Amino acid sequence: MKFTKLTSSVLAGATLLSILAPTATFAATSTAGSQDALSNDNGGTKLPQTDKTVAGISFGDNTDNGNKGYLRLQMVPHTLDFGNHKLLDDSKLDFTADGKNVSLPTNNLKASYEGGKTNETVILNTSDSELSKVKGTAWATVVDKQVTRKDSKSNTQNPNNTTDPTSDFYDGTTSKAGSWTLSVKSVDPLTAMDNADPSKPTAETITGAKLAFANTQYGQTQKVAELTKDTQDASYTTDLAAVTPAPAVAKVSSIKANFSTPLTASGTDVKVAEAKDGEGQGANVFGWAPENITLTMPEGAEVTNAIYKANLTWTLSSTVA
Repeated sequence: MKFTKLTSSVLAGATLLSILAPTATFAATSTAGSQDALSNDNGGTKLPQTDKTVAGISFGDNTDNGNKGYLRLQMVPHTLDFGNHKLLDDSKLDFTADGKNVSLPTNNLKASYEGGKTNETVILNTSDSELSKVKGTAWATVVDKQVTRKDSKSNTQNPNNTTDPTSDFYDGTTSKAGSWTLSVKSVDPLTAMDNADPSKPTAETITGAKLAFANTQYGQTQKVAELTKDTQDASYTTDLAAVTPAPAVAKVSSIKANFSTPLTASGTDVKVAEAKDGEGQGANVFGWAPENITLTMPEGAEVTNAIYKANLTWTLSSTVA
């Protein structure tokens, strides 16, 4: 009986405590008090407080070279990766930019020359149907917006232009596409890099190596900003629509299907493409499948356990005198 009464007493006490408990939660710091300059209940940054998170992912090569203008070289292949290999077989001297030793697959050690599993030759990602032929290639882009060029000093005497002294353009400069050449040349021979710092060349060089580009692909699009993602191209569609009469779009007619250059110091420019007067409006993309870019080593070359690099310079130049 006593046990029962004790139990009842405990239950009654619990019920009483439950009735006395507050039905609302206590606020630790009021938002209003936090923002009161006199009291500043929070003792620091006012409430509500915010912070930001950036979630990022990238695809391909989006490196901006900083070039600007109506006519500009917008992109070139920044890295051609011929892979990492066990040895140099004097009968199998061709390597492709997808990291493979042609005709000797057993010699392929790693896909990247830096020792990684992923080949570093970057290819173009695009959904533009006009660029379908260059999708998946290592690419170079020339942007030609010359048809939207405006004369900023009309009716002003300018000694640069003897044909039209009311223009601030030099003789030969027009608001027409074309009259440009894209070329490439070697800057130095294939050179062994310092293993402690792969950015530093050593004195070891290989004479007679050659780089070849085969089966050049070409695409031309007026969706320039969509391709470049560059703010300087954002107004191109609007600027183009304002040109009257609307200019006729013509593809670049002179493109080298195959070309090569020896890897040597102070190489000679090799012409890749030439846009004649009126050709090449918009973005012109020249592309090569990685397996069509070949590094050929010279017979009898001796190599050590090192990374070998050579540099190329791509040049966009005007053919207007």
